[in-house]
Amino acid sequence: MGATVSLHRLTMVAEDDGVMVGRPDTGSYAVFPDEGAQALRMFAGGAPVEEVTAWFERTCGAPLDLDDFLETLAELGFLRTDDAEVEQPTVRWQRFARLLFSWPAGLAYGALVAAAVTEMVREPGLRPSYHHMFFTHYVSLIPIIVFAVAIPCIVLHEAFHALAGRRLGLPSTLGLGRRLYYLVAETRLDSLLSVERRKRYLPFCAGMLADLILLSGLTLLSHVLDGHGIPSWIHKLMLAVAFTCVLRLIWQFLFYLETDLYYVVTTAARCTDLQNATRFRLRTGLRKLLRLTPPVPDTQWSARDHAVARWYAPLLVAGYGFSLASLAWAGLPTALHFWSTITDRLSGAHTPFWDLVDAAGFIALSGLQLGLLVHVTLRDRRGRSRTTAPQGALT
Repeated sequence: MGATVSLHRLTMVAEDDGVMVGRPDTGSYAVFPDEGAQALRMFAGGAPVEEVTAWFERTCGAPLDLDDFLETLAELGFLRTDDAEVEQPTVRWQRFARLLFSWPAGLAYGALVAAAVTEMVREPGLRPSYHHMFFTHYVSLIPIIVFAVAIPCIVLHEAFHALAGRRLGLPSTLGLGRRLYYLVAETRLDSLLSVERRKRYLPFCAGMLADLILLSGLTLLSHVLDGHGIPSWIHKLMLAVAFTCVLRLIWQFLFYLETDLYYVVTTAARCTDLQNATRFRLRTGLRKLLRLTPPVPDTQWSARDHAVARWYAPLLVAGYGFSLASLAWAGLPTALHFWSTITDRLSGAHTPFWDLVDAAGFIALSGLQLGLLVHVTLRDRRGRSRTTAPQGALT
């Protein structure tokens, strides 16, 4: 028997422009032509190298460049370098995830949302409003308390993404990421490329489902607690946190920031890496306009990505313009108002002690957020050069 090629356990999903081949345990994926994918299947089945190369030459009419093929497999991490038995990675919480997204659970979620909408119609004060955010006089307490209470909500949002993937037996990781100048929590589910497209939509939308459940549950709980001897700030805080859920739902419609709905749209459009293909198209157009040397792509995008990028490019530019305009129109003036208030308190001769503590807390929180943003930005730049496969992070 001739020499063989030893491979890790690989998944293969048919795409419009070939076959998506990958390792769910490492998140390494690449699109192979049909003949290349079939060669991998033959290697995985134990076929000798001579048999695979002979089949390839008969099928394609040209010899297989085995050295280049094996080098590509090694770069992707598909080659096994030892004879150890490959174990199927275990995915925890899979049974619980199936219950969480079962049809009885879906009926319960629908009933909860319907009850909340009914109460919002009956009681206008329960409807989401930015006024709910101002439940105390101390400006530093607002972000501190809301952030502290919102952390479990954000964790639940990301956990729903992860559990929707684990329901399919797919691993996931949680972390921090950045979208333009926004700092976000994210769930990495690169392993979704291992399943057919129709199974990816629930993991993409699961975080929004969690926000909708939280919004409805907090609204109803606030309504129940109001006027029953409970301090008023408690039910007001619940409405404030519910409002943050609304903001997260609105955020998902900002496709250009690669939100959850961006992945829904690109999956429906049968794209694999639309965002980076569009950015490259824009860079190329800008350099041609400036009569500079066009950039050299560091990866190859699918024909579908290039086709959709033509109409997505104006939307991407408009989206970034909207965010920057919003920053100039609302973000910077709001920040200036906060900082002028802090400056007045620190420079005042008769500023109460607790107002000084309030100002110091606001400065500390602002510094922490800015430091995290810088850290994540530098981390992403370091990691970008090491990325060898299409990746996506759900926010």
